[in-house]
Amino acid sequence: MQWRRSSGPPLIQDPLQDGTYAKFRRIERREWWLWASAVIVTLLLTAGLGSFIFPGFWSSDDKLALFSLPQAVRGLVGLVLIFDIYTIYQQLQIHRIRNQLVEQQELFHLVSENAADMLAVVDMNGRRLYNSPAYRKILGYTSEELRGSHALEQVHPADRARVKAAADESRRTGIGVSLEYRMRHKDGSWRVLESASSVIHDAKGEPEKLVIVNRDITERKRASEALRLSEASFRSVVENAPYGIYRASAAGQLLRVNPALQKMLGYESQDELLRLNVATDLYSDPQQHQHILDLLASQESFRDVEIEWKRKDGTLAKARCSGRLVKNEGEEGDYIEVFAEDVTEQRLLERQLRMAQKMEAIGRLSGGIAHDFNNLLGVIIGYSQVLKRRLGAGNGLFEHAEEIEKAGQRAASLTRQLLAFSRQQVLAPAVLNLNTLLSDMEKMLPRLIGEDIELVLSLDPGLGCVKADQSQVEQVLMNLAVNARDALPQGGKLTIETANVILDEAYTHHHPGSKPGDFVMLSVTDTGTGMSADTLAHLFEPFFTTKARGKGTGLGLATVYGVVKQSGGYVWADSEVGKGSSFKVYLPRIEEAVAEAKALAPPVEALQGAETLLVVEDADALRKLAQALLEEHGYRVVAAANGAEALQIVEQRKVPIDLLLTDVVMPGMNGRALAERLGQLQSGLKVLYMSGYTDSAIADHGVLDPGTHLLHKPFTEETLIQKVREVLDGGKGSPAAAKEAPVLAGNEAGDRR
Repeated sequence: MQWRRSSGPPLIQDPLQDGTYAKFRRIERREWWLWASAVIVTLLLTAGLGSFIFPGFWSSDDKLALFSLPQAVRGLVGLVLIFDIYTIYQQLQIHRIRNQLVEQQELFHLVSENAADMLAVVDMNGRRLYNSPAYRKILGYTSEELRGSHALEQVHPADRARVKAAADESRRTGIGVSLEYRMRHKDGSWRVLESASSVIHDAKGEPEKLVIVNRDITERKRASEALRLSEASFRSVVENAPYGIYRASAAGQLLRVNPALQKMLGYESQDELLRLNVATDLYSDPQQHQHILDLLASQESFRDVEIEWKRKDGTLAKARCSGRLVKNEGEEGDYIEVFAEDVTEQRLLERQLRMAQKMEAIGRLSGGIAHDFNNLLGVIIGYSQVLKRRLGAGNGLFEHAEEIEKAGQRAASLTRQLLAFSRQQVLAPAVLNLNTLLSDMEKMLPRLIGEDIELVLSLDPGLGCVKADQSQVEQVLMNLAVNARDALPQGGKLTIETANVILDEAYTHHHPGSKPGDFVMLSVTDTGTGMSADTLAHLFEPFFTTKARGKGTGLGLATVYGVVKQSGGYVWADSEVGKGSSFKVYLPRIEEAVAEAKALAPPVEALQGAETLLVVEDADALRKLAQALLEEHGYRVVAAANGAEALQIVEQRKVPIDLLLTDVVMPGMNGRALAERLGQLQSGLKVLYMSGYTDSAIADHGVLDPGTHLLHKPFTEETLIQKVREVLDGGKGSPAAAKEAPVLAGNEAGDRR
């Protein structure tokens, strides 16, 4: 139905606005004069008529004259008088009604002039009949400007359909409706109006007009929208916050939680979490919750308090919390708001950092003593071998010399454990099959663990290969076996198994620091006493592994950790008090095949030579030992205590040198600088370095570069003679020749320094 302007009742005017009230008063005064004149004229005409008909009407005897008139004349006079009285009464009534109308008009004027809302009257076709002065104040339009326009002209185009529909509904039902719409201000901006209307019916009860009350709610809408956006923004911050946020009653009942807290605690929905009580269901120790309540009671807030919660799966989560007590007079009463940062992984990383720092400290300590200690061990082992050879097996002192050598070898093994434990050890990685290695150790392990412990091997026939240092992997196996032996004082069962495994992301997620991939697993499980979670948590940390007297050095499991990490693998442990322990070693699986076995090295007695060697070593005892061993094998040896002395010998004596055997770290000129200087004097000089330092200490000296040769202290006679022969022969035909440059174990396996 189209709205249209049509003929109809005249536009409603405000009589006090257009001067009608003053005109009305002037007309009223004229009417009074006319009525008074009419009464006077009527009386005069009556008197004149009476005197004309009855000449004695105005006689001196009035009483006689009046009553002597005929009855008809008397009736006429009475009728005239009654008419005059009625006329006066009617005029008085009209005056009273007019006064009431003026008072109502004055009241209407006051209401419309001072009303904050805009009042309007329109016919059922939308034609404006009246607009209050508030339209000018709020929308800037005068009554004259609005009087000539349709009610929809200033309505926002997007809202016109709703306004028309509301008008049609009022026309159909006779009941006004309320709605919101936008109306254009005279300056072109849009104002939001809240409209309420009522219907005026005509004498037949049909809807005739609409009285509309419009209220400007623009600012209220802006404030409401700003509040909505603010609440949405705040809700977004809470919902997307990386920190857990919750609100709980003083009794501990959760009232509100955010998704971060739900995720932190491992629950599937917020509703599930809201059914819990903080004190009894979340805190691992209810005393921690009581401590929080005490803080709030004393100071109404707290900051950075670290607590421990229980996740849904029973695991523990550490959180750093800050909160406050909120006074509330509503239905909820006082409540607690807490912000919680999950620091579980951070604490784990800090613990790993402390472990790494301790290992670094041990590495520095072991590196600091390794040089002198290995020099001493080299002298002990070397001279004990010389002594054994001189004494012969039939001599009664041969056994004593052999025990001296064994003690030196054990001391060297302990040094290697320290270096492996601190990840300072040099690796000689090779392709290995753990099944073959276990088979070779099968006869030795029972003697290591004792006859009262049953050893069971479960080897995967399709096991893949790994690349690691064989001696270090053997050390891992022996240390795990010894650890199991100590956990089985009354005997029991030790199971060693191998398998190919694939670690996926879901699995490694619960083991921080590990990565998915293909691995070879070596599992060592015992049925021993087991250990608590706290003991297991500290198991692989430096010096946290405690051993009873006579039960070893306490470095076994820490050494396992160091070796496995050097090889790029992981160690996972599981234990339960009274049920035993299981240690799983994961090493990266490779596709390379195990190299064919090399021919046995010839006896050291067969490795003779006649070349001239320059031995440079600042430790006198070790220098003399190396010189004696080399001379026994036919070499001509020139010895020097330092680099300067070695240069002097070559320059002054003009001695041709076939091989330089030099310590790496020496006072004054180091071994690398000496080799470069001698190489300038004698081209083609072959160099064999030796060192008792850790490789991290000698990495900057360049002796770990590919193509260089390094002999580690302490060394045996066999190792020394074979390595010298290998370097002199250029690696040809020597079964002991190293095909790979040494690899330094750094923070990750395979790092080269």
